[in-house]
Amino acid sequence: SSDVARSYQAGRVLLAGDAAHVMPPNGGFGGNTGIQDAYDLAWKLAYVVNGVAAPALLDTYEAERRPVGVLTVEQAYTRYVTRTATYLGATDFQPLVPDLEIELGYLYRSAGITSEGGDGEVHADPRATRARPGSRAPHLWVRHNGVRTSLLDLFGRRFVLLAGEGGAAWVDAASGAAAAHPGLELDVHLVGGPDLTTEGASFDERYDVAGSGAVLVRPDGFVSWR
Repeated sequence: SSDVARSYQAGRVLLAGDAAHVMPPNGGFGGNTGIQDAYDLAWKLAYVVNGVAAPALLDTYEAERRPVGVLTVEQAYTRYVTRTATYLGATDFQPLVPDLEIELGYLYRSAGITSEGGDGEVHADPRATRARPGSRAPHLWVRHNGVRTSLLDLFGRRFVLLAGEGGAAWVDAASGAAAAHPGLELDVHLVGGPDLTTEGASFDERYDVAGSGAVLVRPDGFVSWR
């Protein structure tokens, strides 16, 4: 069977995982999609419960996750009828979307993400999204405190502002913005400067910003503004 809940939220009740979507096992997307739900929802719940954000932040959960749920359920169904149940002769399925785009290339749109336009697509190749708002922040090798690590390791608990090496003005601006919102924890890094030296690709290239530009990454590793 396959289905997606008509709504992911009813008042103080929020649905995630199998309560929000069921799908054939083809593709192995069920558990991964449930984890994605939780990762999107957990930091938002924490912010609201701790009084850092208004309850309206939770409205972005359904806006972001339900379209991804619909995409994933449809793609699991496509794999079922074209690989396992060809005998059904089904024709009511979507064209196949690459696994990489379903697992890592899903895109978010909500009131909590600054839009840069686009055609409303729900997925794209994560190797080509280049930090567009609503996409997963790209990997980039850096040296942080002398240790080789990925930029992805800086995300997980706080908002993170990444600025190019010519974006020192963002450090003061970001600190002032965070101070105006009690409880908001914000890390700020100049990528390419002494704090984070890059290896291989440049920050400007991988994140599609000029040397003085900046990108704001949410605790779940998705870009909310650039």
